[in-house]
Amino acid sequence: MSDPREGQTTQKSSRPWGDIFMLSRNQHCSVDLTEVKPGSRSSLHSHEIRSELFHLLDDGAVLEINGEIIRPMAHEEFLLKPGDRHRFWAEDKPWKMLVLSFGEWKVEDQIRHEDDYGREGEEVQL
Repeated sequence: MSDPREGQTTQKSSRPWGDIFMLSRNQHCSVDLTEVKPGSRSSLHSHEIRSELFHLLDDGAVLEINGEIIRPMAHEEFLLKPGDRHRFWAEDKPWKMLVLSFGEWKVEDQIRHEDDYGREGEEVQL
């Protein structure tokens, strides 16, 4: 059996709100370790193709999913379907989550609806 990560390396992708460490792509699922900085939040966005499973590693997260505000505890999970509008932020302490993406992972799949950093309409960068 061959190693599914053969030829892949973990990539770091920086955003104004924190960092994403890209661990795997286009296997049975893609996995990101997402770190969120205090006082920062991601864009309100959705995906057309992929579903995402958020697995919170720490307390302190705030999620918005289809207009509902949630304050999950560590190890709670949320399954997001294509089209679900979502964002996340940290109020007073950093936190981490694993994001498992199901379906083809493509940067073009993300649609920004609102953004605190003036990036609406900009192509998402790795």
